[in-house]
Amino acid sequence: MVISQTLALHGAELAQQAVLHGGLALEAAQHALHHAPAADAAGHAGSLVQLVQDGQGGVSASDYARRVQEASRNQEQQLGWLTSLGKHFIGVFQKGGEVFMGFVTGIIPTLVVLMTAFYAVTELVGERRVHGIAQTAGRYALTRYTLLPLLAVFFLTNPMAYTFGTFLEERHKPAFYDSAVSFVHPVLGLFPHANPGEYFVWGGVLVALMELERSGKVPAGYHVTIAIYYFAVGLLVILLKGIVTEWITRILARRQGVTL
Repeated sequence: MVISQTLALHGAELAQQAVLHGGLALEAAQHALHHAPAADAAGHAGSLVQLVQDGQGGVSASDYARRVQEASRNQEQQLGWLTSLGKHFIGVFQKGGEVFMGFVTGIIPTLVVLMTAFYAVTELVGERRVHGIAQTAGRYALTRYTLLPLLAVFFLTNPMAYTFGTFLEERHKPAFYDSAVSFVHPVLGLFPHANPGEYFVWGGVLVALMELERSGKVPAGYHVTIAIYYFAVGLLVILLKGIVTEWITRILARRQGVTL
């Protein structure tokens, strides 16, 4: 009986000492976590422990969210180039989505209205009258490779514009095609209905110009000026290409003994 009481007394004393030493060990661990360097993994673990303990002690929601964001930034700094690569990769597609939304809400509705209006004008004027003008314009080189491609692209749009070549002589058809196919892009700045399937050629330039106008780096309406220059230079280029292609066609026909 006495032996049992003695063992029970010693057991209680050992349990009290274990609790005391366990509390001291916990305090030492918390102290080490609080003073560890921020770049160390143990330091991040200590920060998270501190966040939980502070939250239990009545920290505000905004303060808690701020500390979580700080911990997240520290983790991103540890990952380095890998995190930056992921952000820039998805950023390319996000920027593309923003540009597409700009097209949907701004340029595409305008393009649809323009196409409807110019198709209506063509129907009101009549296809026969349009074809008659084409035959007249095809008599002279100056109008054959400037006015005729312009009328063809404007009224019939791409790719139907090339059918205007049926009103020309055989020796002029290759040069007319070269002129017409080279004008389906310069015309987009003023008449986007002419080639809606390739509007991105001018649309990309237009987006950049509009951004420069909004930032004040170029004057307002500068994109209209560029569109006019683009159109005028396009007319000059197709005239030169038509004359050169007609000359090449004549040389090749003579070499091969073909009469056009």
